Amino acid sequence: MSELVVLYGSETGNARELAEYLYRECVYRELNVRLSDMNSVSLQDLQSRTVALFVCSTTGDGEEPKNMRLFWRQLLSKHLTPQTFSGLNFSVLGLGDSSYAKFNYTAKRLYRRMEGLGGKPLYTLGLSDEQHPEGADYQSYVWMGELFQKLGNHLQKQLSRSYRMLPPRYNFIISQGEKGDEVDKIETDEEVSKEVSKEVSKEVSKEGTCSKDKPFSSVMRGIRRVTSEEHFQDVRLVEFDITGSGILYKPGDVVWIYPRNTNEDVMEAASLLNLNLDSTLEFTSAPPAPLPKSLTIRALLKEYLDIASIPSRVFFEICTNFATDELEKEKFEDFISLLGREELYSYVSRPRRTILEVLGDFHSVRANLDMRYLLDFIPLIKPRGFSIASAQCVDKDRLHICMAVVRYRTIMKKERIGLCSNYLANLPLNSCVKLFAEPGSFKFPTDRPIIMIGPGTGCAPFRSLIQSRAKTSQQLILFYGCRSEHHDYFFRSEWDQITNLQVITAFSRDQERKIYVQHRIVEHGALVWGALEQGAVFCVAGNSKNMPFQVKDALIRVSSEQGKLSKSESEKYVESLVRNRLYQTETW
Repeated sequence: MSELVVLYGSETGNARELAEYLYRECVYRELNVRLSDMNSVSLQDLQSRTVALFVCSTTGDGEEPKNMRLFWRQLLSKHLTPQTFSGLNFSVLGLGDSSYAKFNYTAKRLYRRMEGLGGKPLYTLGLSDEQHPEGADYQSYVWMGELFQKLGNHLQKQLSRSYRMLPPRYNFIISQGEKGDEVDKIETDEEVSKEVSKEVSKEVSKEGTCSKDKPFSSVMRGIRRVTSEEHFQDVRLVEFDITGSGILYKPGDVVWIYPRNTNEDVMEAASLLNLNLDSTLEFTSAPPAPLPKSLTIRALLKEYLDIASIPSRVFFEICTNFATDELEKEKFEDFISLLGREELYSYVSRPRRTILEVLGDFHSVRANLDMRYLLDFIPLIKPRGFSIASAQCVDKDRLHICMAVVRYRTIMKKERIGLCSNYLANLPLNSCVKLFAEPGSFKFPTDRPIIMIGPGTGCAPFRSLIQSRAKTSQQLILFYGCRSEHHDYFFRSEWDQITNLQVITAFSRDQERKIYVQHRIVEHGALVWGALEQGAVFCVAGNSKNMPFQVKDALIRVSSEQGKLSKSESEKYVESLVRNRLYQTETW
């Protein structure tokens, strides 16, 4: 039995990937280690170990991921004692976003609970933050480097890192198709959509319950621009037909959409990797969900492999083994070293350089890649989450999202694009789109006022709420912010018709002084305070960079001015709203 176990709780896959990286680092140091999700490990099994390393994310409103909920319930058992894990040394690494009130809440609770059950902290609690200027991974890798020093001291041995290739995670064979101009056969997204959909249709849920591993094959029935044509930002309202899906959603829920790669990137990947698009890949062991047992390389590159993503350290770690050019090998080794963090960030993260662009830069690496590791160094496409922007009581078979089409420039010659938003923006009507829905973090009561702060596409979950409560007497107050009344006031005509809704707008560029939602909150402090005194729920949705913090500061100011509270009393008051779920956030 292994002395050490790496356990993860992951909702979207990020914590799992980081746990896999930590597991490999243990193997490279000749440690006897096991990797597992938390739900697959019993408390008795955990008691038999000497060291446990946990990696977990936080989902929803401070909730634990699904694949650790069973484990967490067991940890909360009243039958456990302060000596339950007296023989276990542990540490916890959390993945979170500090724009949320319950930042890394799951990791903090897990750390406290393990300590309360007698576990001995091996190293300090690690809290990585999506808002960190160098990205969440930066903090995680620094934490891991320091963790291994502590682990070496605990085990009383030098943990030297001896790099060696691990076996591929998945076993498959590729049977070659006919050589020729296969790449040039793909001409339009519509053509490839039809061709790929034939292959994967059997793997996609057609009716009844759908999930991440078995998404529903919806049909995109509508897509229209809701910003003016002359406006710099392209925002679309997208409509999906979910007839027969079994999807039941409520205001605040989230739809997850699987995007596809562009034909241009598919062709480039096939060329760089020397793959024949008409060849068939067949797994000889269990494939990773949601891949089918057998599919063409065309389908693999179009539907499943995230070839346009920003490469992780794992990519460079694996590919280092294939570099035959000494300069290229040295560069890759620098990238994966702790001293090379800044250089890696400057080369990859800052310009948003993609896997394909990195392969294009390093000739000996791509020329010698072992295709058995294809699914190790290129990650799978993750579904993208969108707040649902419609109410099922209006149309039970339709689901809307409000989506900004992401395009921007860096130092790279090629324009950077958001994979999912551009996939949908360029998709012909009546095309199939794979999706599934899950509960979001918002919980909207029916018996009290609701104050909504939703600038830009942050209004999406509130559009759903407003539609569902339009015929009630519930007081709804929406603070909506955008740049201009004439260019990006998305749903004005809808909201003007709703009698129990009060919309307070902040148009930041329609006058010399920039006005944002936080300014309007202070200006309408009496209205906000009056609603709060009636037990209102205060909900914030939108960009996570600055807005949530500025809105919170504005509410503290309103509490002070309208409630006649001191600054410290106002801060405590707002924190009490957070604790009692009367202050909720959903940011991205």
